Amino acid sequence: MIAFNGCVKKSPRDDASLQGPGPIRIFPRGGFSLPTLDVRKGAVLLYASLCIALVLALAAPQAAEAQVLYGSIVGDVKDASGAAVPGATVTVTNKGTNLTRQFITDETGGYRFTDLPTGNYNLNVGQPGFKTFDQTDVPVRLNNVTRVDVVLEVGAAAETVTVTAAPPVLQTDTSEVHADLAANELENLPVPLGRNYQQVYRTLPGFSPPVNSHSVPTNPARALEFNVNGTSDNQNNTRVDGVSTYNVFLPHVVSYIPTLESIQEVNVVTNSFSAEQGFAGGAAINLQTKSGTNSLHGSLFEYHSNNHLKAWPDRFADAALNTGNKPKLIYNQFGGTAGGAVKKDKLFYFVSYEGIYDSRAVQK
Repeated sequence: MIAFNGCVKKSPRDDASLQGPGPIRIFPRGGFSLPTLDVRKGAVLLYASLCIALVLALAAPQAAEAQVLYGSIVGDVKDASGAAVPGATVTVTNKGTNLTRQFITDETGGYRFTDLPTGNYNLNVGQPGFKTFDQTDVPVRLNNVTRVDVVLEVGAAAETVTVTAAPPVLQTDTSEVHADLAANELENLPVPLGRNYQQVYRTLPGFSPPVNSHSVPTNPARALEFNVNGTSDNQNNTRVDGVSTYNVFLPHVVSYIPTLESIQEVNVVTNSFSAEQGFAGGAAINLQTKSGTNSLHGSLFEYHSNNHLKAWPDRFADAALNTGNKPKLIYNQFGGTAGGAVKKDKLFYFVSYEGIYDSRAVQK
């Protein structure tokens, strides 16, 4: 339909196939107007489409490996003559949670399990015509690659060869220079009051001794300041369960210090960083907190100190003035942890608590 000054003339091309949302109106002075569109409805549809696309992107499996959060098990399966064994079924099972994954060896006999939660695993390899291979207590550590090469013996599948030897300590699958601090080391090595895991860095090569930084109101986490391999103290990046703890206002200290009892492992990379270890020039530190398992486990702790257990603080140059009753000091650090399964093999929990009671005399 074409409209001229209110007079309607039927166009020979006017048919149902050419009709749109409404007629195009042409006015004598050359102006025209398009059919009115519901802009608000279009904006709502666009917003809904973007939300759906975001949800699908987050829910879709990712091909990239988040190695800084997990570990890997790799290896080759061969027979006694050294020939590759393709098509063998390799199964790994987490001893704590019964998480199970399988891999079929490729044409070179190789297998690779990436993004495995840390812990100890049992590895099983089966192939018709060969004895079943079992290796127990294969450690998977944070940001580490564990290599387990397998040699299958000819025999019935019902026969099993069990290996309990640990994998080689030498790391040959990555060029990173790193150190690992396990939970038992963090809990048993002596650290000063405050029980800050960063105190253990003084045992690692390339680290300057960590020191306290700023006042309690400014740095309530009591994070420590340190240098690595001669770089500035603000060139270190610490991730807790994959989340950076970068302090915007104080970049040389972290913003959060987990309870020592809740730490599963600390991985410290100081050289030859991989592409995913960004935002660091001195040390890329990856910390993982503990998780629950099928077994109920927990801990309780109490650390106490007071002025009677300490020497007189040497506050004056004249030793004669450093006498009398020592300034009041009562320090208690206490807490506990608990972890287990909500639903066996499916859902787990872990909680931790730490409290500090610090009472001391303030001297002017």
